[in-house]
Amino acid sequence: MLRTTPALRFSAVLVAACVIAGAAGTGPAQAVERCTVSSKTVDNPAYSGPWPDNWDFSVKACVTGSGADVRHWATVSWDLPEASTGRRLIFRPGGTNAEVTAMIVGGGLAVTRRTDLAQRLNKAKDGSTTPASYSSRWPGRYRLFTDVILFLDWAGDGKGPQKIHFSPSPSIPGSAR
Repeated sequence: MLRTTPALRFSAVLVAACVIAGAAGTGPAQAVERCTVSSKTVDNPAYSGPWPDNWDFSVKACVTGSGADVRHWATVSWDLPEASTGRRLIFRPGGTNAEVTAMIVGGGLAVTRRTDLAQRLNKAKDGSTTPASYSSRWPGRYRLFTDVILFLDWAGDGKGPQKIHFSPSPSIPGSAR
């Protein structure tokens, strides 16, 4: 059995108390949020009648860092034109999506999530939604940002989805803190 002197035991207790006090003094990390808002006006190519047919879309692309997690999210808002009221199917399901992507500055894709928007947009009401958000963990040597693209698949235009890119969020450091 190893014997220790009272001074050695006191030193060990003092070191342990300092470590515990230091850890207790570090509260939860403050969340750092960086967002960019951008807007686009989009013409409905399937309508050529007398009423206004331009849709106004606004996207708030955000990246939030808190502790070890980096959260990627966006809010998509829209104002529909007069020509869209009363119409049943404006956007085809499956091809009308909001794509929210975690990107690495300098190139590289981290994670992509798609959310179908056709049902919400076809309700012919102004509105907004927050598509699928998610957290990622990447080494601190990377800077991450959130990229948002809308895919609008207009019913009756005879074409596939129209790709509309919005401004990405500013970047923040990766999660190794």
